Amino acid sequence: MRRVLIIGAVAGLLVSLAGCGGEASSNGGLSSPPRAKPATLPVRLEGPTEDTSILAGVSTRSGELLILENDGSVSRTAVDSPRGRQTIRQADQEMFSLTDVLVTDETIALEDLPKPPSAQDLALEAFAARRGSALPARIVPAPAEAFLGASVRPVQSRAGQSISELVAVYVKLRQGVDGSAAFAYATCTLAAWSTTTDTPYARHIRTLSSERGGVLTVESIFTMSESLPLGLRVMERDETLQDCRANGIPARVVAGPVEGTEKNG
Repeated sequence: MRRVLIIGAVAGLLVSLAGCGGEASSNGGLSSPPRAKPATLPVRLEGPTEDTSILAGVSTRSGELLILENDGSVSRTAVDSPRGRQTIRQADQEMFSLTDVLVTDETIALEDLPKPPSAQDLALEAFAARRGSALPARIVPAPAEAFLGASVRPVQSRAGQSISELVAVYVKLRQGVDGSAAFAYATCTLAAWSTTTDTPYARHIRTLSSERGGVLTVESIFTMSESLPLGLRVMERDETLQDCRANGIPARVVAGPVEGTEKNG
């Protein structure tokens, strides 16, 4: 833990934390409500040397001391806690008087103080931690000669126009190959094709398959994007290509649609 000293003195800090930060109006009545308390009260901490200081604040909601660390993270410590006392290096008896510990600093803009992450930020972070590979979690191995060819083409509307965000991946495999390997083949084909575009991300929409003459034909539809979309299974070009190599799945494209597939409509 970084050892710091809080210096200076403050008058009226407890009043600010209680939400009574504004002065009474001149007529002393209740028609003018008090000024809304800020979310964070600035405090100035002494740094490692006499000519340095540390940006920090006290949350008016939780009463925690917020310290902006050198790496950009925020340390949160309850002021009147054993860890808080250790942080500010104060004896127990000195903690009874906050006026001897904290000093308000009107020169620090509230928007510059460290802010805890929002609930949305925490939710997105937790969601991202659950994101996995675009390939199936378990792929049943297949010999190299079982992968017979693949192609990618834009999905066509009924009017014959291309839908730029949607692409169809067609792959052929020997009959009997497990569905996990077939879907991985389609995904790896798409990852290889995306190296020629500015859309390194994709999400799977649906997959159809059919068998004829000892050949398994698979058609998978994906939506492409330039930025990372939400989803637990998102194809990210470089990561997917690495997973394809690790699992022995080909990642190459043959020009034109795969023979035996029907046109999208």
